[in-house]
Amino acid sequence: MSATTPPRLRAPSLLRRLAYWLEPRWRDPGWLAFALNRFAGYILIGYLLAHMVVLSRLAAGPAGWNSLLDLFGSTPFLVGDTLLIAAVVFHGLNGLRVAAFTAGWGVRHPNAWVAVVLAVSVALVGLAAWEILL
Repeated sequence: MSATTPPRLRAPSLLRRLAYWLEPRWRDPGWLAFALNRFAGYILIGYLLAHMVVLSRLAAGPAGWNSLLDLFGSTPFLVGDTLLIAAVVFHGLNGLRVAAFTAGWGVRHPNAWVAVVLAVSVALVGLAAWEILL
C-alpha cells in the first residue's frame, strides 16, 4: 500500500485576496472603521512625503517657493487639502475611539461609536470644506 500525499493547495492570487478584503458584505462597522483608518493612514504618509518634497523647494530660494504659491491656491490643491483634513480628522477620532475601547469605555455599543466617529468626522470636514472651498 503506497502512501499518497494530498494535493498541494495553492495560495489565493493577489487579486482574489484584494477582492475578498474589499468585499463589504458580512462586515461589521468596526471593519469599516479599520479599513478607513488604514486608508487615512496611507493618505497621511503620502502627505508627509509630499510635504518633504515641497519643503525641499525652499532650498531653491524665493523663486522656487513663489512658483508653488500659485499651485497652493488652485482649486484641485484646495480639494486635496480638504481630503487631507478628512483623513486627519477621521484618523484622529477613530484613534480616540480605539483608545477608549482599549480602556474599556464604550465597548458595549461599538457600532454606535463607529457611527458617532463617522458623523462627527463628516460634520467637521463639512465645516472645513465650507471654509476652504467657498
